Amino acid sequence: MTDTPRRRRTDPVPASLVAASEWSWRIIVVVVAIGLVAYGAAVLGFIVGPVFVALVISALLEPVRRLLLRWGASTTLAWVATFLFGVLVVTSILVAAISEFSSNFDTLSEQALGGVDEFTDWLATGPLKMDAGGLNEAVDNALETLKDDPSGAITGTVSVLSTTSSLLAAGVLTLLTTLFLMKDREIMWLWFTKLFPSGAQPRVDAAGRAGWEVLISYTRVTLTSAVVDSTVIGIASWIAGLPVAFALAVVVFLFAFIPTVGAIFSGLLVVAVALVSQGPTTALVMAIVVLVVQQLDANVMYPMLANRHLALHPLASLLLVAAGGVVAGLFGAFVAVPLAAVLIAVGGELRRSQLCNDAPHG
Repeated sequence: MTDTPRRRRTDPVPASLVAASEWSWRIIVVVVAIGLVAYGAAVLGFIVGPVFVALVISALLEPVRRLLLRWGASTTLAWVATFLFGVLVVTSILVAAISEFSSNFDTLSEQALGGVDEFTDWLATGPLKMDAGGLNEAVDNALETLKDDPSGAITGTVSVLSTTSSLLAAGVLTLLTTLFLMKDREIMWLWFTKLFPSGAQPRVDAAGRAGWEVLISYTRVTLTSAVVDSTVIGIASWIAGLPVAFALAVVVFLFAFIPTVGAIFSGLLVVAVALVSQGPTTALVMAIVVLVVQQLDANVMYPMLANRHLALHPLASLLLVAAGGVVAGLFGAFVAVPLAAVLIAVGGELRRSQLCNDAPHG
């Protein structure tokens, strides 16, 4: 038998270099493909953003729909009741959040800036003797940007919602997409699987359903965490006499949907407001409360609620949030972790089904 060129002993290229080069061009192809997908998502951000938000809302409402079906409701009644319930809840949260921020933004930003000023003064005059003037400037710029152009702070480098009219249009698109996902999700998914060859359709269907279940689990766990954290920290802020306790609870709730980074940011904001309004003792107490709540959330509640598909290391979550933030601002930070969890579940199901197909039968 004649050896292939790769295996000839006279081949001057080492086998290790050949293997490394083959891996390298494949990695380059994958990176380029990911970059093209990200670019396409950025160009079509006005569509991709609302569709993803609608998927998250639908996954969040799916347990309610299943509960109604178990109680004997018809399919139509289940999705209609669930959709109306979701609209009521989401609208209430948005109205409460917007009203709180519009009425308390100046107070909240002043309290936060005061806390940062005290912290930077301590850095400059304390034992560290550090010049932290850049931190003050960065916080000032961030708050001014958030006040003058909130859409720019949300979308970052991807200008998805740049005006009030586009924000309204995106909201309508999200609402309609959620409606059709609740009503015709199975029909749309069946149509999508039929785009693949008949032999691959069962694998695609199983992988998609695995990703959907992971998204449902992720939204359930995140919502539970957000409600518990915001309730406990909000009550503690009210007991401590902080002037914007409800606004702080809203901040904690919203930023709980950004893994790792969101909890750090909201916790620091609570401590900064406590430091300025009530002094260092109250700030220390609030810091302990925030730390205890977040540790119980991460080490007790999250492992109890999350399944193995959501077991992302905190460092992985941090890097994903950072990458999403670089690509698409706050929205990218929000979608990075659930998107990664879904892709991991889909890839795992495809790999499992491939192993089952390759295994010898009888």
